[in-house]
Amino acid sequence: MGYLSILEMCGLNALLALSVYATFMVGQFSLAQVGFWSIGAYATGMLTSLFGVQLLPSLLISACGCAFIGLLLGYPCLRIRGIYLALATVGFSEVVRVFFHNFSYQVDVNGILLGPGGALGFRGIHVLTGWPQILIALVIVVAAFALLERSRIGLSAKAIRADEVAAACAGIDVVSIKVGMFAFGAFIAGVGGGLYATYLSFVNADNFGFHLALISIFFVAVGGSERFFGPLIGAVVLTILPETLRIFGDYRMIVDGLIVLFIAILFPRGLEGEFWSRLENAWHRVTNNRRVSMERR
Repeated sequence: MGYLSILEMCGLNALLALSVYATFMVGQFSLAQVGFWSIGAYATGMLTSLFGVQLLPSLLISACGCAFIGLLLGYPCLRIRGIYLALATVGFSEVVRVFFHNFSYQVDVNGILLGPGGALGFRGIHVLTGWPQILIALVIVVAAFALLERSRIGLSAKAIRADEVAAACAGIDVVSIKVGMFAFGAFIAGVGGGLYATYLSFVNADNFGFHLALISIFFVAVGGSERFFGPLIGAVVLTILPETLRIFGDYRMIVDGLIVLFIAILFPRGLEGEFWSRLENAWHRVTNNRRVSMERR
């Protein structure tokens, strides 16, 4: 894989990581983003390749559809938490995967049958995405998170993650914000899935299984879940790492897993979280030493 291809995959994985982080902002441990990712991939692929819709409208239609489904899924998920929420969202992703695994809809386009072919996947998707489209989408999403985290909604979301009961007592509309963030994460996943499909030109439902759901969580866990650029770091690290370990041949994924395990042990708050935590601790030590020295004088 060339350097440009690696960077493009870093951008796509960063979008997936940010879609997961959107639910983390309100303390929801969701594995449904892979389901939205696959919906965005198939919907965008069909709109662009079968019906001749341009890329941008296709992405918006697919993402809005994912956000609507996210709203429908978000309300019942409010009643469950923790491992039960993870199981419910995994179940949703598996339902979506099995649906597309059996979904077949092909039409004749210039003498060629195009469209999802069930277990054979969706081949012949028009290649409309490269690094400029990925970069533009990533910049827009990152800018949205930068504004969101400084807004009243972002502060309310963090308050809900810290203590949902206290946030509700403070007058925060917990239901609206949790469901809204769920839909926002689904929207981002829909955009990312659409870019993924029009980048690779081929998608298969089996590629959107539990393995990808776990990797999406690893992006956030390794990078950190306290700020939006933590998942960006995690996505970049976990995308580049397997490529740098090709010298180990068939054992590279074992080495990759061991490195991720060591990162989790050494940096329990993620790379970004531990960095800022240690930086703050060092700053406090410096200020305390200065105060003690001034008092002695």
